[in-house]
Amino acid sequence: MEIITSAQYHQQHVESRKEYEVVYNTEGYDRIVRYSDRYVTGSYREVQLRHGVLLLLYDGRWLNDLSVESFYDKHQWIVARFHLAGSSRIVISGNQDKSFKADYIHQAGKNYLFYLSDIKQIDEVAVGTELTILILFNFDFFRSFSTGSEVLPEPLQVLLESDTLPLFHRQVGQITHQMHLALEQILHCPHQGMMKRMYLESKVIELLSWQLTQFVETEQGQYPVTSLKPVDVERIYQAKEILIQNQIEPPSLMDLAQLVGLHHMKLKLGFREIFGTTAFACLRSYRLEQAKQFLQEGKMTVEEVANVVGYSHLGHFRNAFKRKFGITPSACRAGKIVME
Repeated sequence: MEIITSAQYHQQHVESRKEYEVVYNTEGYDRIVRYSDRYVTGSYREVQLRHGVLLLLYDGRWLNDLSVESFYDKHQWIVARFHLAGSSRIVISGNQDKSFKADYIHQAGKNYLFYLSDIKQIDEVAVGTELTILILFNFDFFRSFSTGSEVLPEPLQVLLESDTLPLFHRQVGQITHQMHLALEQILHCPHQGMMKRMYLESKVIELLSWQLTQFVETEQGQYPVTSLKPVDVERIYQAKEILIQNQIEPPSLMDLAQLVGLHHMKLKLGFREIFGTTAFACLRSYRLEQAKQFLQEGKMTVEEVANVVGYSHLGHFRNAFKRKFGITPSACRAGKIVME
């Protein structure tokens, strides 16, 4: 595998890039970079939320295996990472006093929490798609929610009494159904302008609360350890995407399993392990979330929305919508607030 420094990567990126576009949001808090070079093609989005919170979204395809060596200065950013597709490796060869060394693999379908400051690091990526959402939050933001340290994971408890934090990196666990819903809502935000910023910030805080809850449960031995291999996790996420892309006429479970190369029982159990529900319950949830957005926009009738999201029977759509959100589709279209 080719190993280059971050400076060499930047130089080769400039020399080989075929596309490079930077788009700034008119509200001034959003920056999108689209790029293509000899190593990768994709996009990088940066959203500045309240002071001390940054949302980063990477969506790209690596064209070559690559290792990039970088140096990171001392900072106060804790990072929550949600790895949706692809895998990568981080090798830390030391910090300023050479005492901290580590080797981590980031796998699709898992989430991580870490604080890595003042270090020398090698990032290894492999050919293929990568989709990652990161939340960076500083010490002051974290402390602003504090009412006591007794329920916090041990690596974070020290922050409430000190301005320092030991370096750490934890694989918290699988991306749960609740986390995945929040991640989908971040990727497909239905708002614009100020409301978009408020919405994204609420979803970021929701994600962090789910992650810290899982962190505590994992440390207490309450959270199950996954038995799925990384390649199985990727195939299950691929199966979910196939269902969504074919939501009007979705394949059967047997056909879906064949399409992604898994035994149908592994696919069935895998959906429960990763998303906390069945494959078609996952699709139904997606359809109804999509329907809610269409109804709130008010541009289509209830019947039209039902057809667009794949319901041929209006009564079935109404019943399913009311079970999920607590109100009828007509009430939602009229502006009544749904239950989340």
